Amino acid sequence: MKFNWYLIIFIIIIIYICCYLIFPSIMIILQSNISDFNFTSLNLRQPIVLNNYLQEPDKLVNLWFNYNFINIQEPSQENNWIHNKNKYLFINASVDTEIIIYKASIFPYIPDENDKIIIIKLEKSQSLILPHRWMYYSQNSQVNIWQINDIITSFLSLVF
Repeated sequence: MKFNWYLIIFIIIIIYICCYLIFPSIMIILQSNISDFNFTSLNLRQPIVLNNYLQEPDKLVNLWFNYNFINIQEPSQENNWIHNKNKYLFINASVDTEIIIYKASIFPYIPDENDKIIIIKLEKSQSLILPHRWMYYSQNSQVNIWQINDIITSFLSLVF
């Protein structure tokens, strides 16, 4: 009897993990401001641009995602596509910058000239929330990046 419960719990966990690997088929950029932000829009797994100019983005990140694991990520010095293995990346521009994004995939993929990419122009102090498994590229290292994870994405980042 005890074994059956463990098996049922294990199957539920596997199904829950598989839901993290289902990505939207179309790319949409959502826009919002802090006062109108709806947290259910995070479930759409689409990038979200925050139109507000945040002077203290760390306070907002800690307020909105206080039940998650939050780490500050050093901006990459490499000129390369980066595969977001976190539940969300909260990117705040220190200067006017462009972030190029590409749709989510389980495994890293560098888009070629035939792929549809999106260029997001962030002004100084504007922010972008990038969901799990989206690819991004930025030549500007003057961005602040917070990694936001939960237990599942922490586990998935180790496996994939």
